Amino acid sequence: MAIRAACVRMGSIRLSLAMILALLLVPGYVVAPALFAKLDAHTAGMVAGSIFHISNLAILMLAVTVAAFWLRTASVGRLNWSFLLIVVALVCANEFAISPVMQEMKDAVGNMSALPKDHPQRVQFGMLHGISAVVHLLASGFAALLVAWGGARQDS
Repeated sequence: MAIRAACVRMGSIRLSLAMILALLLVPGYVVAPALFAKLDAHTAGMVAGSIFHISNLAILMLAVTVAAFWLRTASVGRLNWSFLLIVVALVCANEFAISPVMQEMKDAVGNMSALPKDHPQRVQFGMLHGISAVVHLLASGFAALLVAWGGARQDS
């Protein structure tokens, strides 16, 4: 029995979408909490930041892969495209807008946890960290919807 190209393509789309979701969930909700539970805040933050950077780049590459597969598919539906673009936009916001500002603040201060809790830079860092966490949660939710639908055609 021969496997049709359309089946391979659909399996590849579903695998890529599942990997996007995993790259959002595992670093954000498994690895980072474990790091902060076992290491000091400064070291855990440095390691978590590196993991998020690598994960974000991998997510963007996988999104390009999904888009390439979808371009070869007859009709995917606007909702799938919209959700994929939302995931990409949210990951890009974290990777290229929020994270660099947070990194600059850490580079300027050094150990952020050494500052008093009411220090303006620590407060601003906490706010940016909270925004980043919400953006990450939203990206995870939209990725979960894409995985649940399997990348199949959705009515526009």
